[in-house]
Amino acid sequence: MSGTRGARRVLSHGRRGARRLSRLAVAAAMVVLAAAGCSSGASAPPAAPTASQSQAAGAPAGPPTKVFTDDELMAIVNAVTVRPYGASDSRSFRIGATANAWPSITSTATPAECQPFATKNPFDIARDANVAFAQGAMPAFGGSDATASAGSGGPTTTAIVIVRSAPGDALASSDFHYTDSIASHCSQFSLKIDQGSTASSYSLRMLPAPKVGERAFAVLQKTSPGGPGDLGGTALHVLAGTLSISLSLSVAQDADAQPALDALAGIARKIIDQAANHPPTVRTPAPNSRTPEQLAALIRGVPGPDGSAPLVNAQLVPAPATSSARPTEPACTYDDAAYLGALAGSSMVQAQYSGSPAQKSFITLLAVSMAGSVAQPYPFDARAQALRTCRSVTENVMGVSQTRSWSSLRPLASVPRGDAGYAVVYELPDGTGERHIAVGARRGTLSVEANDIRRTDAEVQPAAEALVALVDQVFSKAGL
Repeated sequence: MSGTRGARRVLSHGRRGARRLSRLAVAAAMVVLAAAGCSSGASAPPAAPTASQSQAAGAPAGPPTKVFTDDELMAIVNAVTVRPYGASDSRSFRIGATANAWPSITSTATPAECQPFATKNPFDIARDANVAFAQGAMPAFGGSDATASAGSGGPTTTAIVIVRSAPGDALASSDFHYTDSIASHCSQFSLKIDQGSTASSYSLRMLPAPKVGERAFAVLQKTSPGGPGDLGGTALHVLAGTLSISLSLSVAQDADAQPALDALAGIARKIIDQAANHPPTVRTPAPNSRTPEQLAALIRGVPGPDGSAPLVNAQLVPAPATSSARPTEPACTYDDAAYLGALAGSSMVQAQYSGSPAQKSFITLLAVSMAGSVAQPYPFDARAQALRTCRSVTENVMGVSQTRSWSSLRPLASVPRGDAGYAVVYELPDGTGERHIAVGARRGTLSVEANDIRRTDAEVQPAAEALVALVDQVFSKAGL
């Protein structure tokens, strides 16, 4: 969930599955935070905590008083967990939530007075520019780099965390606006979440909140009606000074709710202590002529070949986690990790357009506005040179220890205009016989790459010309 892992969503040429994930990355990551989980079964509800009962002692040095930024909250989350867990890119989520058209998500509690205890709309969280936030995941019951890397995490062992920061009175008003009377009346209530054309119903009951922070409440959420194998969702919400912390963890049965709450309370205490006693220092981003927000707006304003608007996701390219030296792509090797590592600090946008209905394909586009710290020779130029001249290419698939060869690699006649560029077609060793078309160009500090898939040689050149026109249109929109 770290920034480096976020960059793995880069649009690799010909990687159909990865490109499909790029379209869903923002939506899936946001929606997963919309519900804490689903389960069946029931047990006698405990007494609901009142507002006064949920008052609890904070960290020994007191709750944090500083209002943190998105980047600082991300650093706090990363400081209390282990790799590969950590904070997602808050800026990227904000851009994804505001730049794209998403189905509305509404939640309705019954009785209505129980709405303060309902799940907050994750899109609203990301769109709220007045409150800083970070979100991510971490092992609920401890763990190490080794166990985390081994993939031992799962919904019942991985906690989802959202941390918001603003003046304490503002957080109390927005996230904890309930009275003792309301809390006592909401020991059990129902919740309906509408997401566009679908709706889900849940039953919730209040749980005794652990003593953490200045104010806290806890709930157990289940699907209604439940089904075999459904998981429940335990959630803990904590107010501590300038922090509002929401944590959730899936549970297989009601008896697991208390251990889950204890684990979530432990995470909340670590976050509060880190913020109050070890506030982070974050680096200022390198200068860039285009911010991720500006680049996203630019690409969003460029329609696809069929006139459709793209789905966009944008971020600053993170620095490599393991090396201080500038990475390079080896000759005749397509390596996104090395390529992006050399572009650290740059603004990057991934976009997806509707493709050919007959081909069941879609067009993907990657635009990078290089940071001032990126020195010549530019990474794009080396990539373009390799794709123009190499007879074969080995791709290091980003995010997994896997390589694959591109076969039947050949240049195409139509190349986007620019200081450097390429246009090629190739096949992958997947037995589909699909032709993967990739074009790209750089003008100044802006590079734009696009790709699509066709099934026959006769379809390749027209598809390539459409991609070239799309890339040229982006440069024209940018005034280049």
